[in-house]
Amino acid sequence: MKAASVWTSIVQVFNFFTFPSPGGDSDVSSQKPLIPHTDPEQPQFVTAKIIPITKNEFGEYYHGDRLMVQEYSSGMVYHPDDYKDVPLRTGGVERSFMYKEHPIVGTPKNGQEGEEGGLNCHYPYMKNWQPCYGPENRTCWLEATDGSGKRIDIDTDYENASLVPFGKTRYYHFDISEEPISPDGMTMEHGKVFQRRYPGPWIEACWGDTIEVTIKNNLRWNGTSVHWHGIRQWETFQFDGVNGITECPIAPGETFTYRFRALQYGSAWYHSHYSLQYGDGLLGPITIYGPSTAQFGANEAFRPLLLSDWNHRSVFEDWPLMMSTGVAPEMTNILINGTGQFGWGPKPEKYTIWLDEGQAHMLILVNTAVDTTFVFSIDNHTLEVIEADFVPIKPYNTTHIKIGIGQRYHVLVHGHENGYKTERYGNYWMRATPARKCSKFAFGPDEQMGIVRYNRTMPPRGWQDPLSEPSLYDTMCADEPYDKLVPWRPWTVGDPVNIDPKVEDPYTLPNNSQYIFNVGMISSGGPNSSMPYIPNDKAYTRWMMHEAPFRINFSDPTLLALDRINELIDKPYLDVVTLPNATDDQWVWMVITAPDKIPQEGGRIFFPAAHPMHLHGHDFALLRQSNKNWYDDLEIGHEGEGRWFTPDKLNCRNDKLKCDNPPRRDVVLLPATGYVIIAFKADNPGIWILHCHIAFHASSGLAIQIIENKERIPEILGRHGGREAIEESCESWRAWQSNPINHWDWHHPDHFQDDSGV
Repeated sequence: MKAASVWTSIVQVFNFFTFPSPGGDSDVSSQKPLIPHTDPEQPQFVTAKIIPITKNEFGEYYHGDRLMVQEYSSGMVYHPDDYKDVPLRTGGVERSFMYKEHPIVGTPKNGQEGEEGGLNCHYPYMKNWQPCYGPENRTCWLEATDGSGKRIDIDTDYENASLVPFGKTRYYHFDISEEPISPDGMTMEHGKVFQRRYPGPWIEACWGDTIEVTIKNNLRWNGTSVHWHGIRQWETFQFDGVNGITECPIAPGETFTYRFRALQYGSAWYHSHYSLQYGDGLLGPITIYGPSTAQFGANEAFRPLLLSDWNHRSVFEDWPLMMSTGVAPEMTNILINGTGQFGWGPKPEKYTIWLDEGQAHMLILVNTAVDTTFVFSIDNHTLEVIEADFVPIKPYNTTHIKIGIGQRYHVLVHGHENGYKTERYGNYWMRATPARKCSKFAFGPDEQMGIVRYNRTMPPRGWQDPLSEPSLYDTMCADEPYDKLVPWRPWTVGDPVNIDPKVEDPYTLPNNSQYIFNVGMISSGGPNSSMPYIPNDKAYTRWMMHEAPFRINFSDPTLLALDRINELIDKPYLDVVTLPNATDDQWVWMVITAPDKIPQEGGRIFFPAAHPMHLHGHDFALLRQSNKNWYDDLEIGHEGEGRWFTPDKLNCRNDKLKCDNPPRRDVVLLPATGYVIIAFKADNPGIWILHCHIAFHASSGLAIQIIENKERIPEILGRHGGREAIEESCESWRAWQSNPINHWDWHHPDHFQDDSGV
């Protein structure tokens, strides 16, 4: 029973490409074989467990006892009180203005994104403030009207909730369904989508808004949960959307409502966190409007460009093949915003955007792949990078940008003064090139993913494909250069609260207190094993990073089991790490390694592989990122770098670590054979997962869960609410799962969960 979305304030009708569903749909099992079924009858009323949204016989929606107007294909629902005293839209002309002494900030949505123009950011409770954001000054957001000189701007500490502007609540409602989709001209029969489209609707909000999303699960064989990637979820950990950790899955036919505040600004994506599900289409973009570190023109911000790898078969078909062969599946194609081309038959047009000569335009790049790091570029254009994940950075210029899975960048593209004349009819290729050693395709995919054009007047011979050539650049698997990612608002990292410098051997620490995590593979499970892995006919090789390959219990989420913490710690496959009861200004440090060959602990297998590691609940500081081995390899005479970072040397006095404003983000590429050292403030109590964002690796078990400040969790949960809704959702899930007829393999209900579950 889980999230769907409805956000208030402002309404926009989005023109999304909808994939029609035939009368008879086929489904992909929650984990395994593909079994045809017929869609269940859709109920006439939608009820969320937290704040109900209902529809009467006239098709009118009610939110509690308040009449709402209508539901759009985007999933947004609104109430007359939310807009009657302010214009709904900017009409395509970006502007900021005051209404009855409270500020309204226009946002720079490009006119190509629809007739509605920009989205207004409305702050009805901030009576003594006025807008200061616009094409002349993108760094400012609001300024005080009392002459004090106070501003809310690019320098404001967005980690301090009391300093963030207080906006409106925006409500969304999303249905999840299953249907064939054809993003590249070839039909994938087992699509799973939000609001009957792939990608899902664009969620838009403003800095300081509250976002409320109600999810209705119409899948036949799958539960679901929705994670809001990169959202800090400060004091709303219960809505992080990870089944088995913060909730039970939303059972088929049920709804669940997520509610959280947009303290950060920038762009991200939302996606299912139920097994491999997002690889079949359950994902969509999020943009939270706020200030920027560089200037760009009015109405010159495009909708996010989602870069995805794609197969013409379901990820749930690939999974058992990977388990049986031990070889990761090969991908088939690349998509940009759900559009690609494949084969000889009819296919969609290339994804196209139009630039204005001499103008700076903002592009939002999001990697939503399951297995691929991309190198993005536009032929003969410079990219000015201004934001990494949700962190504004000091701008830098580049010809290309490397984007790992889950990472996001805001970049400015400066239109040429004579762009129409420089190339044939002003056409340039937009490229998404798979990074070497961070991608796997059956054959060379089409990297010419989109087209940038200048002149919107039809040329004499019609629109032509570009003839532009790419610049020469490195496509090796890596993150953007470490020294380029300089946060605009600096952090000074403190020494670790979780590392005792007097410990001689950190590997003697209790398993739940360790801070060094070695990524590798191990042969696990089998008929004589005490581990609950499926299949269990023999031992299979699975990924891990701590005690054992990770595997959650859908029906017993950690959030509801904290009173049994010792029981959780005793189960190695739950991979629990407990952080000390620290204060908000103390820091937690972690070391994550990808050893080459050694050590061979407990039969663990190590080999070179890079992993995009994502931490929920925090931006982390990247103190060091190295492609050198952490451990010694005496067979080849190599001394590992771990000797530089013994417990007494893991502190800010070590000149090999950057504590003075290091890069920070929420996804980092762990280099093959290398390591990263990360740090985050212990200021967000909750249960957070740290995992590889290669979907097949996470499903294999490459994850741990972190319980931060356990003693503070019950009080926060009681103060902000949500426990009752989670418990009700779990009751519905357990009732659904307990009936074998609901399982894809109902003859063997113990086969239901054949991966980690996340």
